[in-house]
Amino acid sequence: MKRSFLRGRTGRIVLMVTALLLITVAMFALASVFMAYDPDGHLTRRWLHDSRWALFAWRLLMYAGIAVAWRMKVRPQMLARWPEVRSRLPRTELLSVLFIAATECVAWAGVV
Repeated sequence: MKRSFLRGRTGRIVLMVTALLLITVAMFALASVFMAYDPDGHLTRRWLHDSRWALFAWRLLMYAGIAVAWRMKVRPQMLARWPEVRSRLPRTELLSVLFIAATECVAWAGVV
């Protein structure tokens, strides 16, 4: 018997929802381990404070990876498919950079 529900768009949606549910369960399991180990959060807060520069470097690497993927893969395909968005694209990219900067400002506001 063939599994027809795993084919086509419906199969992709089912697999995506299943993967999302598994990731959510894994995050809750990890959070429960942290809560059992450190119920008041002082150890986790101290660890976050002590490793803030390494986490900042990690976030910068993630931002750079996303920017490279956007610039080399996504942007050219999008402009080829929808050439009318060429005039609005720089504004959208600027807004995304401002959003990242605001997010980093919020992340570093508690450190001072």
